Amino acid sequence: MFEPISQSIPLRDQIVQEILRKIESGQLSPGDRLPAERDLAVQLNVSRTTVRDALRTMAGLGVISIQHGKGIFVQGTEGTALGNALWAPFVVRPDTVLALFEVRKTLETAAAGWAAVRATPEEQAKLEEVTDAAAQAIHDGTESDIDVVAEADQVFHTTLVLASHNPVAGRLMLNLLELLEAVRKQSLQIPGRARRSIDDHRIVTEAVKTGDVLAAQKAMLEHLNSVEETILANLNAVHRT
Repeated sequence: MFEPISQSIPLRDQIVQEILRKIESGQLSPGDRLPAERDLAVQLNVSRTTVRDALRTMAGLGVISIQHGKGIFVQGTEGTALGNALWAPFVVRPDTVLALFEVRKTLETAAAGWAAVRATPEEQAKLEEVTDAAAQAIHDGTESDIDVVAEADQVFHTTLVLASHNPVAGRLMLNLLELLEAVRKQSLQIPGRARRSIDDHRIVTEAVKTGDVLAAQKAMLEHLNSVEETILANLNAVHRT
């Protein structure tokens, strides 16, 4: 039996955490069948849409298997993107954030420099387009707008790395997407962070468009340093309360 989920934000992540806790504690084992989507929504006191979103996310990570006509089955966390201690992308801890940004600053700073040389006009235009979309979505700070901003943020960083035209960098970035999701959502809910990130993205984009390698690298590194500092400060504040 699952406990009702409180109505704090984000609900999807809370649902995933609840299921993961049951897997880690042994209450759920590989092969176990989860309640139907409708029953989960009732037990967790959330909408079926929210449950469906959480289940799709977990299926994408390989933690569960959705077999149409048969049911939803636990596969476990062994060998998935969750790893053992990271509980990614749903548990954000200072040590995880530090490790993640250590990799991001190496990968994305280099990629920004390569993109300044190799990005196509279409890729440059896409960087501008997603940044504009994010800017339009933060006018009232609603939850739905944060979702739009988060998606635009993901598209921006993915497009930037793919615009480096380094297939290894692109593959690494795609493998990081699930790890980045929780960190992204948390950071963008911190007051002022979304607007600061959009401003940073514009600076990176301009450097890429003008082909300025050093400026692109500098702008990306400063952006990632700023995001990391904001997240860590927020985590420390939460832990002190």
